[in-house]
Amino acid sequence: MDIRHEILLNEGLLRSVTAIYCKEFGISRFSLQSPDEVALQALAANGVLTPDFKLQDYRFGYTCYEYYRQTIEPDYFDRLLLKESVDRKYILDLCCGGGATIHTLLQHRPQVIYGVDSDEYQMELLHSFYSKLESRGTKVVTKVDDAHTIPLDDQSVDFVICRVALQYLNEEQALRDMKRVLQPQGKLFLLVHGLGYIYDYLFTRKGVFRKQLLSFILQKRDRYSTSAQNGRSRAHVLTIRRVKSILTALGFVNIQLYTDREMMSLGWFPVYFAIVAERKNVSIGEKQ
Repeated sequence: MDIRHEILLNEGLLRSVTAIYCKEFGISRFSLQSPDEVALQALAANGVLTPDFKLQDYRFGYTCYEYYRQTIEPDYFDRLLLKESVDRKYILDLCCGGGATIHTLLQHRPQVIYGVDSDEYQMELLHSFYSKLESRGTKVVTKVDDAHTIPLDDQSVDFVICRVALQYLNEEQALRDMKRVLQPQGKLFLLVHGLGYIYDYLFTRKGVFRKQLLSFILQKRDRYSTSAQNGRSRAHVLTIRRVKSILTALGFVNIQLYTDREMMSLGWFPVYFAIVAERKNVSIGEKQ
């Protein structure tokens, strides 16, 4: 088995990689102890860490962080998602990354979970990981594709998830396609960076000192540039009002907002917010 798979399935190794990732990125949500020397040497020997015990691949570090948080120390939004996904049979995890959300949803035993992402590295990891797991009664289908043109039929799923990805997309185009694949009365679960994420990233996580920040600033004015494939946007800030207005215009109903007091910057601005909405049940003869 790929060492990455072993780490994702082994709580001790998963905890070690997550602790290193959190330390390097200034994330203090968990009280994780630094790995011991034996664990560090083992991870370095397998190419997960550099000889000086730094992460070789930050993408895999982030995947470990997501698996650890969702399976071992779920937060308010993780628990909300699990609650909303009960009894859903055909689920789409859009911009699914390495599949941490899919892994947690298997406990509900839906019939099918579709994982769609344009990141070939993460999708290769996701596909190879689930192809080696014993069947749990759920079919996991992975697709490398763009979030604006979801490779599923109209009204083919009853639950769509899009976690911390909408702010990297052309939100109107992506939400319109999410509605297309949703069945009437199907639910949409969005987790979005709020206004407080800016402060959290720059100062709590010390992002102000990272080279990526300069690249983001220089690309900011190019939000929906023609060079962005399929209308994909640069990272940008989405307000609660903006997301709600798009959902309302698209005809979603029962739009509910969720925030967590423990995830606020300066005690007021949400680092993340979740929105759960329902596709309207269209009557016969009514335009969809």
